[in-house]
Amino acid sequence: MNDKLAILVTVPNLYWIHKTVVRTMLLLLMEDRYKVVIQMPTHRPYVNNLHHCVNEFMGERDYSYWLNIDADNPPLRNPLDLVVLDKDIIGFPTPVWHSEKEQDANPIYHTGYDYVSPEDAYTEHGPQDGLQPVDAIGTGCFLVAKRVFRHPDLRYGAFFRTWYPDGTMHKGNDIAFSERARRVGFELFCHYDYPCDHLAEIPLRSVKGALLAGGDL
Repeated sequence: MNDKLAILVTVPNLYWIHKTVVRTMLLLLMEDRYKVVIQMPTHRPYVNNLHHCVNEFMGERDYSYWLNIDADNPPLRNPLDLVVLDKDIIGFPTPVWHSEKEQDANPIYHTGYDYVSPEDAYTEHGPQDGLQPVDAIGTGCFLVAKRVFRHPDLRYGAFFRTWYPDGTMHKGNDIAFSERARRVGFELFCHYDYPCDHLAEIPLRSVKGALLAGGDL
């Protein structure tokens, strides 16, 4: 009798997946602790793709956890090591380039956020050591237990962005999902011993400016 937990692994993509993510997928297929099913959905836009993943997760197969990995967001260690923690939601910290000027001393932050109430905004979480409770995660790589999407407030539309009255975006899919999950009592974590890389195109002039400004890249 096969009593291994079934885990859905999704890699949302637009017909391109970085080779480092492919390598992760191959390693996960060799996993002997769990029954791993990998899917590579190509629905557009991204939020629609995530909701298709949720439908698969909550469908006929008896999945216990869902691991999502973006096509350019390879984890550097095996995320399934953390299934035994049985947390509601775990984000895997990912570096993001965010430089708005040529000489920016802090051009990179890691996904994993703390809420700042007066501004209704988020800041990078600290300390970045081991398993940390956070207020929001990024969706580039995350692990979620099935109980989260059994909640009626999250089963449908959990990743919808929120918008200002003028039609511009207020909060992206990752922050909006995190807020919805916290609002109904689920806990979010980041594990800083399980980081990801992030393959992205960035302007080299900005990189040069950050280096000259003494930024920690």
